[in-house]
Amino acid sequence: MPGWLTEAVIVQTITTLGIVLAALITVGLPLRKKLIVIGKDAKEAREQVKNSHDTNLREEGDERHKATMGLLKELGRDVRGLREDHYETRKDIGMLHAEDRAGRRETQALRQEFSEHTKQTENWTPMLTDLHSQYSTKPPAE
Repeated sequence: MPGWLTEAVIVQTITTLGIVLAALITVGLPLRKKLIVIGKDAKEAREQVKNSHDTNLREEGDERHKATMGLLKELGRDVRGLREDHYETRKDIGMLHAEDRAGRRETQALRQEFSEHTKQTENWTPMLTDLHSQYSTKPPAE
């Protein structure tokens, strides 16, 4: 191999290695820093999950979920009971409204009857007043 070719290959190899090394430094250092941060976060997360508890986090979560579901079922029964009470109350109010309407109709009928009676007996009023004054037990006026 001629000398000039050997020199060109060596120069090309050094240039390529320089470029690769520069790329590794440019990409590698931030990547290394990022990996260190991720490692610290993972360690902290493990500590938060483990955190000197005797129980497994998943098992504890399942127990809490079961307890929460029990409370939700109880709450659902309570809500259904309240709905039934509300329905009964509305039914009672409806019956009271019906009774009120019937009472109003009865009152209106009594008013009408009284009005008719008053009209029929209005001519008797002077006569009744005279009879009353004539036979009342008032002492005579002096």
